[in-house]
Formats: sequence, structure tokens, C-alpha cells
Amino acid sequence: MDALWQLVEDAYPGFRSDMERIENLLIDSIPQATPTELYSASRHLILTGGKRIRPALVLLSYKAANPEGEVSYVAPIAVGIELIHTATIIHDDIIDLATMRRGAETVNARWGNDIAILAGDLIFSRAFGFIGVHPVRKVSEVVSRACMRLAEGEVLETLHTGNASLTEEVYLEIVERKTASLFEASAECGALAAEGSKEEVAALSRFGYLLGIGFQMTDDLLDVISGEKVLGKKVGMDISLGKPTFVILHALRNAPDDKRKVLESILKKENKTEDDVKRALEIFEASGSIEYASKRAKHFIEKAKKQLKQLRSTPARRALRVIAEYAIRREF
Repeated sequence: MDALWQLVEDAYPGFRSDMERIENLLIDSIPQATPTELYSASRHLILTGGKRIRPALVLLSYKAANPEGEVSYVAPIAVGIELIHTATIIHDDIIDLATMRRGAETVNARWGNDIAILAGDLIFSRAFGFIGVHPVRKVSEVVSRACMRLAEGEVLETLHTGNASLTEEVYLEIVERKTASLFEASAECGALAAEGSKEEVAALSRFGYLLGIGFQMTDDLLDVISGEKVLGKKVGMDISLGKPTFVILHALRNAPDDKRKVLESILKKENKTEDDVKRALEIFEASGSIEYASKRAKHFIEKAKKQLKQLRSTPARRALRVIAEYAIRREF
């Protein structure tokens, strides 16, 4: 991430210091208290770091609509949204039975599912403590709606895990709800806090939405082509879990019948081996599915960048463009 943040700093001098203020507030958002297990579990992923893309979107959207705005005014929103993201990660890891996240043990692996669930609940509660008191009342409405869509997306993904007949339209619906909704809320809330014009709020909201889709598609692609040293998780995790992605769906449609049947068989297996994952990767490569997924991700990122043309020229707007361009050529 440091490479990206340096590029953003080059476009918007002062970005790192602004984000440091948000980061400090985030670290302090969950106290060290008793029961120790609950609060330690709640602080775990916050202290192990993360991409911090969502708080960066809040900050930069705020600055794009109000270049002179005070960071302290928007920081609670940025922290609240990152806390919501953290809580959803904890719950995701429970569902996926994941044991590693960001190069460290997951909350559920270290403290067990019961405490992990309650830690996620505590973090959600703390998040709305930040969001709910913000003077711009519409922020709460936007974030609440995004949280509902997040839950919907999680359930849709669970219902369609292992579904070999899933369409791209349904996959996109999952991505829109599970990932793009919070990206959209991040950018929209930043613009709302800045009291941006109707056009600025709409453009930044749409930018966040489209960026979120491209970002998740790239995540899915990296799961296929990257190793543990990059993602901090088992390569091929989505294959192992049978989760739908553009790569998988394209291969199911375009692989020769014999290869398609092999892939369908692999996806339906409850306990997939490393050989199963390896065979699936070979089918993806041979079917051109990796290249296809990459092109689709770029399509949404290009649409996101076009939204920025509706904004005045500011360092923050340039920084948002940097993030969009980096999203499809990243290695994290």
C-alpha cells in the first residue's frame, strides 16, 4: 500500500498527515477495557492495519468538494466506515472458516467464533457512535443503507456458493451490494460532509460505486493469480470455497465440455485439495478467463474515472484518479 499512498501524496500533498490523524482516531476508537478478550479481539484487525481505502475515499471526496475543509470534521465518518468494514471482515472470516488475514491470525482463529461474533457486534456499535452524531444527518441514512446492502450481498454470495449456473448479472449484484455499496457510501458521505453541490455528491457517489466494483473484481483476480506472500491468505481461496467470481463464471461458459465438467466437479466438492485448485487455475488460463476478468475490471475503473471529470480540478480529484488507476494494476 505504501507505493499507492506515495503516489496519492504526490498528487495531494498533505494526504499522509491527514490520514495519520484519521488512523490515530481509528486506533483509539476501541478502548483497552474488560472483558479483555472481547476488547483485544475487537482491536486485533485495527492494529494489524489494512488498505484503508474506504477512509481515504471519505477524506479525498470531502477535500474534492471542499478543498479548505477541516480534516477533523470528516475524520469521524472515515473512522466509522472503516470500523464497519472491519466488523464485516470478522464476520466474513467466521463464515469462510478463515485462519489468516493480513498476515496474522483471524479473530475467529485466535479467540473462537463466539468472541469473534461479539467483537464484530461491538465494532458495529462503535461505528454508529461515530456516524450517528455527525452534524450532517444524511450521513447516517447513507451508511445505514450501505450496511443493509452489505448484509444482502453476503447472503446472496452464501446462497450461490458452488452454483455452477450462476449468471454474471447475479455475480455483479453480489459485488454491488457486498463491496461497491460501502465504497459508494464512503465517497458520498465525504461529499455530503463537505456540503458539496448536488452534482458533486452524485459524481463522487457514482465514482465510489464503480471503483468498488472494479476493486472487487481485481481482488477476485488476484485471488487466482497471486500467492500467499501478496495477499496474506491461501491462494485460490475463492476456488476452495466455491465462491462465484468473473474468472470462474467465464471459464464455466467458455471451457471445452470436458474441462467444464472437471471445473464443475471441483467447485461442488466440499473439501478441495491443492491439486483441485491447481487444475482449476489451469482451466482458467486455457479458457482466457483471467484476461477476460482483467478487461471487465478495467471497464468499470474507466467508467469511474469519467465521473471525476464532473468535479473541479483539485489535488484531491487528482488523488482519486490515482487510486482508480492503481486499483487495476495493484499487487495487494
